[in-house]
Amino acid sequence: MSGRPNVLIVAAGGTIGMTYDERAKSYAPTLNAGNMLAWLESKELPCEVTVVDWSHQPSSHYNIRMMADLAELLRREAGQGINGIVVTAGTDSMEEMAYLVDLLWPYPYPVIFTGSMIPSDQLGSDGPLNLYHALLAASSECIWGLGVLVCFQDQLFAASEVCKINSFKRDALAAPERGPVAEIVGNKIHLIKKPKRGRVIEGNLIPAREVEVFWATLGGGERILKLLSEDESLEGLVLAGFGSGNVNPAWVPPIRQIIRRNIPVVITSRCLRGRVVTSYAYEGSAQKLLEIGVLSGGNLTPLQARLKLAVGIGAGLTGKDLQRYLLES
Repeated sequence: MSGRPNVLIVAAGGTIGMTYDERAKSYAPTLNAGNMLAWLESKELPCEVTVVDWSHQPSSHYNIRMMADLAELLRREAGQGINGIVVTAGTDSMEEMAYLVDLLWPYPYPVIFTGSMIPSDQLGSDGPLNLYHALLAASSECIWGLGVLVCFQDQLFAASEVCKINSFKRDALAAPERGPVAEIVGNKIHLIKKPKRGRVIEGNLIPAREVEVFWATLGGGERILKLLSEDESLEGLVLAGFGSGNVNPAWVPPIRQIIRRNIPVVITSRCLRGRVVTSYAYEGSAQKLLEIGVLSGGNLTPLQARLKLAVGIGAGLTGKDLQRYLLES
């Protein structure tokens, strides 16, 4: 790159854009992207910055279709001389937001999601520093080609590895057992590793909206699964199974019914570091589920499998092509 890079900040809501509302006695969205950029007006920035106010909603209000719209906005902006993008958003569903955009992001330069756990008008707010570090990362050539990253607490995490591990501490986002892809020390990015990325599906596709994820619990879920098997709007289903991808045998009849309707069903593991393994042959085991037409989610988490399934369905993938896409990493 020649000259100073041009980085776009897209405000997408969350605590980072909230302050205390005395009337409501709670935190409310009050700050736009320009307000947040003003936090750093005394700091020499590593880039030229432009801003877009996309949404002020908490991340718990978003859905797959809205995030596909955001991904399309980012792709449009990518053709306007942008060298990197920062998205400020809420942490509640940030791991899913970042992962979905990563599935659809074909460009080498980075998209950095960031936010805060403490509002900017409270003591110890992490918003200004996280934003500065995200701008630093978005303007750094050393992380080109790494896809979508999440910037929190002096670290950069891969969208495919990050998760929210705490609901109140400032180090709420992490990549358990895998660690960050880079650390920020002073004003420098120290690259630690390069995460693997699967195939990016390009184009303005519309992911399937009615894709559900259903967790296996001790003796539970049969009645709800039967209701899902009769839901005419269902487009896909991800099962978060026990262990290596096993479910209660009472689940098998409604699963068969869903598959007979040509609705893809994917089995995953509900374990933190799970993987589907066909080690057993009892009823409800991963092996038996695959034999009746359930697709394997491999080492995808249930949340990731739901988003990847939605994208695959939206791209028109079925059968073996859809299975290959799910297992690419």
